[in-house]
Amino acid sequence: MGPCDLQAVLEKLPTASGEFARLLETKDDAAVTPVDDDLCLVQTVDFFTPIVDDPYSFGAIAAANALSDVYAMGARPLTAMNLVAWPPELGTDALADVLRGGFEKVRESGAEMAGGHSIEDKEPKYGLAVTGVARPSEIVYNGGAQPGDALVLTKRLGIGVLASALKDDVIGEDDMRVAAEEAATLNAAAAATMKTVGVHACTDVSGFGLAGHLGEMLDASGVGARLRLEDVPVHDGVLELIARSVYAGGLRNNRDYVLPRFGGALSGAAEAGGEAGAEREPRVMVLFDPQTSGGLLMAVPHEKLAWLLAELEEAGATGWTIGAVTGAPAGSIVLE
Repeated sequence: MGPCDLQAVLEKLPTASGEFARLLETKDDAAVTPVDDDLCLVQTVDFFTPIVDDPYSFGAIAAANALSDVYAMGARPLTAMNLVAWPPELGTDALADVLRGGFEKVRESGAEMAGGHSIEDKEPKYGLAVTGVARPSEIVYNGGAQPGDALVLTKRLGIGVLASALKDDVIGEDDMRVAAEEAATLNAAAAATMKTVGVHACTDVSGFGLAGHLGEMLDASGVGARLRLEDVPVHDGVLELIARSVYAGGLRNNRDYVLPRFGGALSGAAEAGGEAGAEREPRVMVLFDPQTSGGLLMAVPHEKLAWLLAELEEAGATGWTIGAVTGAPAGSIVLE
């Protein structure tokens, strides 16, 4: 569901109370429920249709995507439950491969697979409901970013564009193999690193794209941001595909939601004209690309930036510094 439609639905729901009111207000990645003074449950759910043809890879990516919300909150995955919608005509062998991909990714995370639920459907869908645990002091919210913080992203953008190109037979599965492998990589190492170093805020980049999830972080923190377009990491071939208008409706929905929401503050390249504007337009558009199992976006104090990047490299993770947090106006994003 696109962000505009989702927001319209949420506005019709009753007002929550307590910690859940904060969740709805700040749009954090997972629900945090205090159990006692030293333990919180962190819960999330996510599922989607295939973005690759290989069933095992689809299962692994879907599992990594669902686990990511728990990692973004600084928690440790504890249990996971399968969510399956499957057309009978696809057979059980392919479904078994999907479930095996999900199972092995959950096992890699250190969590336990605890059953699940399945239904018949016209289109295959797979994901997980995940429960994690953390001490209250370990929880990292998407609010808390401060002016002067550096913005660090741990995975490249563009897998949504590549998946659309694959679906339309513009590219083959080998052309998005690197992106699929990155999507199937757990955010565990990046999450452990951010807890070691200490960041002010974190979110994972998923269906609303980098601009959408950054906007939620900025709103929750009451700050703005500057992004350096040339420093935003993008998978090979994605900008060329965008220039050929090869992308899904989800990208357009995200763009339409973000531009009015920021009141024109998403400026710079979007209004650039001529040849320079044409060259920069795909880099603007990729900011709205819906990501599946994207990276973590962290706001880290500038004095800790070098430490964070070094720890990410030591842990076998990646990290790109893509911009900085600014002061007012809250929620604004300026492109450089």
